[in-house]
Amino acid sequence: MVQRVSTVAFQGIEARAVDVQVQVAPGLPAFAIVGLPVTELPE
Repeated sequence: MVQRVSTVAFQGIEARAVDVQVQVAPGLPAFAIVGLPVTELPE
């Protein structure tokens, strides 16, 4: 089952919208990050 959660992440005193997708499946607990995070900060 895949679920989508909308939340925020704080960058200094500003909040940025973040969309998180999670999959719940039977088995042992595991954690995996998929995708490329942004490595630079906007000016």
